[in-house]
Amino acid sequence: MIEIESYYAKTFQGPYLNINEDDIIVDLESRLFGVFDGFGGGTVGDTAVAMAREKVGAFFTKVSVDPDSTMPYFFSPNYLLETNCLINALEIAHATLINTNKDRPMNERAGVSCLVGIVSENILSLASTGNCAGFLYRGNKVSVISPPDTITPIGSIENNMTNRTFPLSGLGLFERLMPKVWEISVRKGDKICLLTDGVYSRLATDDIKTIIESTITDELNIVKRLFSVSNDRGNLDNQSAIVITL
Repeated sequence: MIEIESYYAKTFQGPYLNINEDDIIVDLESRLFGVFDGFGGGTVGDTAVAMAREKVGAFFTKVSVDPDSTMPYFFSPNYLLETNCLINALEIAHATLINTNKDRPMNERAGVSCLVGIVSENILSLASTGNCAGFLYRGNKVSVISPPDTITPIGSIENNMTNRTFPLSGLGLFERLMPKVWEISVRKGDKICLLTDGVYSRLATDDIKTIIESTITDELNIVKRLFSVSNDRGNLDNQSAIVITL
């Protein structure tokens, strides 16, 4: 089994906003990590994010206590058990938010983008909906391993993605949730970055590579630098990041 050597995770309201509609989850026992980005405005988006985080965490707590727990929404033999767990955790959060939204007027409804991952043996499982993004640093290269579901994908305009990162999917938006799912082979020395759009939207993959290589052994300073470079380029949004070293 590949061990998690170190990590750093931070969520921040950003340089302008007073309310943080982002959130993060870290569960080392389950080897679970995730970033969340709510939308809907103050007292709406932040409440939705807190609910989504709680539902995802509670499902993994249940599975860790009872490994024979059923998968209530989804199961595919093509995926690892851990990947199936991720999908079901998102489905539970989605169903709860859909139910909450249905009795609300349109201006009080909320949605949540999220990217959750779990490291099992030598596989990183990822499940995503909305505009969060995942990156892998390996062998002096950064690659996108979980692109955001946005109008303009990462890679086409790179660091000029401002105003193009609004989500095309998310928890609580549409009746049917269709998360993007990946299972990625990882190895010792890899770094995994999970970011909300308040971080990645003003950074090219080369920027992320430069930041990682300038502070290669220090995840805390990698996150600080990711935030500061994005803010120096005009970011006003909430920001969340998790950097994991294997």
